[in-house]
Amino acid sequence: MKPLFILALGLTMLTLGVNAQSNMDAKVGVKAGGNMMMMGKIDFLGTEYTSKYVPGWQAGFFLDLPLSEKLSFMPEVLYSQKGGKVKETVAGGTGEIRSRVGYIDVPVLLSFNASPELSFVLGPQASFLIDHNTKTYINDQLFSTETGKDNLRSSVAGGVVGIGYKFSPKLNLNARYNMDFQSAAKEDINQDKTRFSGFALSVGFGF
Repeated sequence: MKPLFILALGLTMLTLGVNAQSNMDAKVGVKAGGNMMMMGKIDFLGTEYTSKYVPGWQAGFFLDLPLSEKLSFMPEVLYSQKGGKVKETVAGGTGEIRSRVGYIDVPVLLSFNASPELSFVLGPQASFLIDHNTKTYINDQLFSTETGKDNLRSSVAGGVVGIGYKFSPKLNLNARYNMDFQSAAKEDINQDKTRFSGFALSVGFGF
């Protein structure tokens, strides 16, 4: 599914939410939390390295639009900081690459409400590139810093699965697993396995 289609679907659902003010169960809210993300596999000089998880954060807005007692639409718009690192020993020394990439994530989720408190979510996600920072270290000393976005895709399609728990009608806790279906790198960079994936935990408050 193309990222722009996912964005259009998310914006459509947000519009429906604004127009659903007469529905007392519809909620717009804010959420924030942390994540642990990795970049998949990185090819360097013909050798493939698996990245390790690094912590990040996310924050944004969500819409909870009930369709029935058991089913809801939950589009979101989030700023998400993602990343990964690779550290290897080379010729008696250590080399390390640490990347941080900022995206606007637009997950368009369907929520299955197992009970008034417990729910399960599933849906596609479009991620739009905002900023990027990659630092290279040699023997724990900073060697170079790259901030350009020329080698990265401007948008990436992915998916989300997760579980949510409502402590009250307004306060909720969410655990998610996020996975990109496309490489973060452009096709001509030969990094087709550089795909972000990982876990996120957030707290939301609905109005």
